[in-house]
Amino acid sequence: MNIVVDNTFASPYVTSPLLLGADVCFHSLTKYIGGHSDLVMGALIFKDEQFHKDVYFAAYSLGANPSPFDCYLALRGIKTLEGRILQATSNAFHIAHFLERHPAV
Repeated sequence: MNIVVDNTFASPYVTSPLLLGADVCFHSLTKYIGGHSDLVMGALIFKDEQFHKDVYFAAYSLGANPSPFDCYLALRGIKTLEGRILQATSNAFHIAHFLERHPAV
């Protein structure tokens, strides 16, 4: 049995599911990693090298590989990922702190 984790919103900046026991981790680069709403791409990360080779062969054979421009867009998004994560966690902290003290909550 394989454990598969969707790490789209936590992102690899926050957590690494393979280090926590997952066998496969996937990300929708379209969302948080891309960060600019102009990319349609996903990523699979495997713990087992043979499983990776099998899936890679199938995907490549079917033409499910990104274009160079898609890769450029993903790399562009990764460059700003740290700043966006830090800002999002700071915002979440301030909202949680506000709600913790709010009398209606």
